[in-house]
Amino acid sequence: MWTKNEVCNFVDLTTLNSYDSPKTVKDFLEQALIYKEKEFPVAAVCLYPNFAKMAKDKLKNSGIKTAVVAGNFPSSQGFLSTKLQECEFALEAGADEVDIVLNLGEFDDGNYTQVVDEIRAFKGLMPNKTLKVILETGYLKTPERIEKASELAITGGADFIKTSTGKEFLGASLEAVEVMAKTIVNQKAEKSVGLKVSGGVKTYNEALEYLNLIKKIVGKEYMTNKFVRIGASSLVKNLASG
Repeated sequence: MWTKNEVCNFVDLTTLNSYDSPKTVKDFLEQALIYKEKEFPVAAVCLYPNFAKMAKDKLKNSGIKTAVVAGNFPSSQGFLSTKLQECEFALEAGADEVDIVLNLGEFDDGNYTQVVDEIRAFKGLMPNKTLKVILETGYLKTPERIEKASELAITGGADFIKTSTGKEFLGASLEAVEVMAKTIVNQKAEKSVGLKVSGGVKTYNEALEYLNLIKKIVGKEYMTNKFVRIGASSLVKNLASG
C-alpha cells in the first residue's frame, strides 16, 4: 500500500490546455513547488514545449523534472522533419523528458518499419534523456493492437510506453495497462522500459488500482518513478487535500 504522499512521487503533474499562457504556467509551476513543500512531491511536470525553459528555470534544484509533449502532439501528424525539430527545440530549452505519440496512421497501414524508424529518430536526438511513447490505447482498443504497438515502441528505443494523450480518445484503462505491463515483462530489449498511465486518473483509489496491477505483473523492484509514472492534472490536488 502506498501513502498519498508516495503516490504523488509517481505523478507527472500535467497542464496541456489550449489556453495555457506564461501566467497560467507560472502559477502551475509555483503550485508544483508548493506541493513539494507540503511533502507531496511530484516526479515531473508535463507541459507544452514552448514552456520548457520557464519550467526548467522555475524548478531548478527542486528535483522535479521537466517533461514536454512534442512531435505534433496529440495527433503526431505532419512532416517528420518538423516533428523532430520541435523536439530539438524542447531539448535545447532544457527538457529532461519528451512524450511523443506513436504514428497511428502508419501503424494502421501496417507500416511497422516506418513506425519503429520514426521512434528511433526521436530517440537519436536524446540518447541521454527520457523518451515516452504514447500508444493511444483508447484508439487501439484490442489487446492484440495494444501489444503490437507496445512492442514497436520498445523496439524503437522508448524509455517508457504510455497509455494515452488524454485528448481525442478514451484515456487509461486497467485492461490496457495489463497488456502493456505484460509486454514489458516479455520484452527482449537491452534496457528496462517504464510504463506511464495517463488519462482519467483522478483519485487515490484509482491510482492504487493501477500501481497494484503493475506491481503484480512486473514486480516490487520496478515500483519507482524511474519506471512508473501517472500523468494527471487533478490527482495531486485531490491527494493533497484529502
